[in-house]
Amino acid sequence: MNHAAILATRLYRQFLSRPFPGSPADVARHLCAMQAQDFAAAKWAIGVRSPGTTDVDVEKLLEARDLIRISSLRGTLHFMHPEDVRWIASLVLPRVLSQCNGMWKKLSLDKSVFDRVFHIMHSALQNGAALSRAELKVILEKNHIPTADHRMNQFLTLAGLEQVICCGPRRGKEFTYVLLDEWLPPVQTKLPGNALTELAVRYMKGHGPATAEDFSWWCGFPVTQCRQALAEAAQQLESFVLAGQTYYLTPGERIEKPDSKLRLLSGFDEYYISYADRSLVAGEAAQEVMSPQNGILPYVVIAKGKIVGTWRREIRKQLVEMEYIPFEKTKTGEGALSTAAKTYGKFMGLTAEWIVS
Repeated sequence: MNHAAILATRLYRQFLSRPFPGSPADVARHLCAMQAQDFAAAKWAIGVRSPGTTDVDVEKLLEARDLIRISSLRGTLHFMHPEDVRWIASLVLPRVLSQCNGMWKKLSLDKSVFDRVFHIMHSALQNGAALSRAELKVILEKNHIPTADHRMNQFLTLAGLEQVICCGPRRGKEFTYVLLDEWLPPVQTKLPGNALTELAVRYMKGHGPATAEDFSWWCGFPVTQCRQALAEAAQQLESFVLAGQTYYLTPGERIEKPDSKLRLLSGFDEYYISYADRSLVAGEAAQEVMSPQNGILPYVVIAKGKIVGTWRREIRKQLVEMEYIPFEKTKTGEGALSTAAKTYGKFMGLTAEWIVS
């Protein structure tokens, strides 16, 4: 398998070069966890894999609790299938605690502070209440718990990992938080014997071919532990070596060449963000653009599996205005751009048009 085949197989296994056959919520189950701190981008990541699904449909999945948005891998917000929320949180919590201990000391945070915060949150959110970040912040401040200097971020993140809260229904454009046990009542589920090994198999099923370093980046565990997990999963995985790197994937389809279809993705899409080594998909020009100081990744245009430019969109009343910024002065077929815009417009429920800058 060469580099082109790796990209083609990733496109195929991530259901970007073919439509997802199941329900839109099952896209999250297939990918196990989909980065979702950029809410609009995360919704589009579901829609682009599930043709016919709209932005409103994804919102309804969240309201119906068929899709959960919660702090998970690396302490980052993710879309997750309800069945995966709790066992993955139980797996990653100790790792995040060990990573954040030094920062929490600088912020004068310890277990007693967090326990008090969680108790206050539980009291404020019980009986179906849904409160915004600002409302929770006011309540904590009234209870003499400072929230400045990123402390509020830490409270919300750890409350998700501790399975206290998750994101609830939106109130207009405002996000809210709810009690996880009320939003997603706990059920008795049999946890995998080695949860990290199970996670490794799930990752490779949805993201392979990928390396141990890629899996380590995605899940947040040290690469030595990830290599051990992959070794334990050897009977469930295939592997091959290319340019000195060992790649893993679950048995199944391997595609030789990426198709030439133009795809509009976000920079936080799993196709890009879930790998430590992004050089296969991003050339030198792309890597420079994809390393902004503010950490907000631009939306990207994919052709033949690689990033060929970025795109912006402006939501108007009845229109999505879109701008394509290619990396090279090469002509992109107007038909391909038009088709891509129509696909995004259908997802948004609006007419989509490219504008010339």
